Amino acid sequence: MATIFDIAALADTSKSTVSRVISGHGYVSSDTRKRVLAAMKTLDYVPNQLARQLKAQRTQTIGFLMHEYAPVVGDFVNYFTQAAQAKQYRVNIYQTATATDELAVLNRLMTHEIDAVFILTRCNPWDKIIPYTRFGPIATWQRIDSDKIYSSYLDHYPLYRQILDYLATQGVTKIGHVFNDPKAVNTQARLQALVEFQQAAPQIDNSWQYFYQFQAQAGQQAAETWLTTPQPPSAVVIYADFVAAEFIATLRAHGKRVPEDCRVFGFDNSVFSQLMAISTVDAQLPKQAHNAFTSLYNTINQTTEPYQELTPKLIFRETC
Repeated sequence: MATIFDIAALADTSKSTVSRVISGHGYVSSDTRKRVLAAMKTLDYVPNQLARQLKAQRTQTIGFLMHEYAPVVGDFVNYFTQAAQAKQYRVNIYQTATATDELAVLNRLMTHEIDAVFILTRCNPWDKIIPYTRFGPIATWQRIDSDKIYSSYLDHYPLYRQILDYLATQGVTKIGHVFNDPKAVNTQARLQALVEFQQAAPQIDNSWQYFYQFQAQAGQQAAETWLTTPQPPSAVVIYADFVAAEFIATLRAHGKRVPEDCRVFGFDNSVFSQLMAISTVDAQLPKQAHNAFTSLYNTINQTTEPYQELTPKLIFRETC
């Protein structure tokens, strides 16, 4: 088993410098820090005795990582920080635009500059992220089946199927779909629901489908496409309330009526759906955020704080 002396020798530095890197206290130059971290990875070093000594000196800080910003992200951050503040924890927000940025924050977990990490959206593959759980707990909003990382995801398959089944009972014969990134797990779950729905109701036209990686202007662009479609769908299911709100606003700006000309169903039950009376899915964001923080808190403190049961449901308002 590698020791702190082995790390110092490989990194060509002193034991005290390695200790400063691991503890996160005291100055270490950028180049030296990189050499020490590289040596720790090469030797598969996991701080043990030193980590136990530092246990009473926790930072009470959670690193919150997100690849991109969207309005629903702001809601989630708010709920997550509220849960953290209730337990006297701070939350540092890191906008990790690249895989390198993300690994830099995870290295802070290795050096005990933060106690835990929550990954809202990731850049690196899971096989690069999971090894960091040796240094502290990691949770995510994304779907992952792992005994190393807690996931507060919500399965979109049954919810999307419920929306489609409802529209079918309302006599809708042509349904449009505005999806997020096709590679996203939630999008794949919705697509699977759509495939099975098409098998059960082949008489309904679901060919109007568009994908948008980012929320900004996605609703406007989808609405403009709807307006130029010769026979547009009479109902459109949209992956986020913000996008749905922009879609509706664009249609109305062109003299179209919702739901008379086009029914719209959103997702999230955010403030946008509440203000614009959009039918949507209550995704229970406050409970998802609470459970994500609770998983980190329990692991850090070896406690058994209870989780909140998720009970998502469709909410019917004026647009559908």
